[in-house]
Amino acid sequence: MWKKALSNLLFLLSLALAQRTLEVWIMPNSAQPAEDFKALVAPFERANNVEVKVTVLDWGVAWTRITAAATSGVGPDITQLGTTWVGAISAMGVLEPLDDVLQALGGQRAYLPAVWNTTRLAGSARATALPWFSELRAFYYRTDALKAAGVNPSQMFANWQNFEAGLARLAASPFTDPETKQRLAPFCTPGKNSWDVLHNAAPWIWGAGGDIVRQVQGRWQSALNSPESLQGLYFFLSLAQKGYVPAESLEKNTAQIEADFQAGKCAVFASGPWMIQRAQVPEARGGFAERAAAKNMGVAPYPSGPKGRYTFFGGSNLALFSFSKNKELAKELLKYLGSPEAQVAYARMSGMLPALRTAWNAPEVQGNPLMRVFVQAAQFGRTYPTLAGWGGVENLAVQHLGMAWDLVAQKRLTQEALKDLMDKASTAINGALR
Repeated sequence: MWKKALSNLLFLLSLALAQRTLEVWIMPNSAQPAEDFKALVAPFERANNVEVKVTVLDWGVAWTRITAAATSGVGPDITQLGTTWVGAISAMGVLEPLDDVLQALGGQRAYLPAVWNTTRLAGSARATALPWFSELRAFYYRTDALKAAGVNPSQMFANWQNFEAGLARLAASPFTDPETKQRLAPFCTPGKNSWDVLHNAAPWIWGAGGDIVRQVQGRWQSALNSPESLQGLYFFLSLAQKGYVPAESLEKNTAQIEADFQAGKCAVFASGPWMIQRAQVPEARGGFAERAAAKNMGVAPYPSGPKGRYTFFGGSNLALFSFSKNKELAKELLKYLGSPEAQVAYARMSGMLPALRTAWNAPEVQGNPLMRVFVQAAQFGRTYPTLAGWGGVENLAVQHLGMAWDLVAQKRLTQEALKDLMDKASTAINGALR
């Protein structure tokens, strides 16, 4: 009898082990997001006898799905969070502390300060998110166009004054793209019709010594209407009003601007590290390796402003819901995804920069001179504060920056008009923060 009972117990135990699953929600971070993620976790699945089920959420619905899961207590074990979402979801009290996972991966010293700050709600001693990959911005430029205009890239991207002077020389250059036979616009940047309106403006605000929000006597409030923020915004926006940015660019989104650079329409534009990967992929598979833009592409950090050199530093983290029934196993998966090997592998798939500093020593990163520029730019990276109400702050900032872009498109931008808009933005943001 006892042998039969033991046999049944072993059978049930093996069945339970065979049926262990973890559910993960991610966003489309690569060309084949579900397939790439499954390939990434395959070694973990084999080693732990577990199935990792992945669901890909479009960015347009991800916030709604994740907050619904947080509210209902019904959802995945692990979810991807944009770094700017960590504060809001953490404030809901539905995320499991991950300090032990982060310590296993090297703790605070393993990440840049800008990355470490995204692991928790602002002011909290408890970490609730694991850095997964980093998205930061740098300038791409056409090496052939700059050479024809007599522009030295290291000088052009040294500071704001040289940057504008370089744009002026590009505007006067007769250089044409060898494929299209068309002259290149000096600078392409989207206006208000892009999701990353604030990300595009932030480096210029910070470079002048400004902020989107700052703490005053322990309370957060808008700083968009400070003299420094206005100086940075006006410099950036006025480049378009001065004619260095084609009018049609201001009606486009980020993806369309990237396509314009690939098609040989732009000499300079800002984007993330994924463009390096696309430049190595044939057009038949979604890249632009055959184009002149890929064969004559350089990368440079944002130019230094009056108060320093900065770039927007974002990306995505991973979080563990506290209602997960597989917390310990889920934490092991997080340790795996946060390891140098997995970070490098996913960076290769997605074109993003790993979040873990030691992963930057991989040949895939250090062996590519363009990617090394992004590692350099990361030293100047800055993130938004992880406030519970950041979503509302960013929406209001984007709304009023869109109005500023309307003034640019109408060639009616003045310092006075910009201040009036940012005063209104600050009033609205301060109301939201209260």
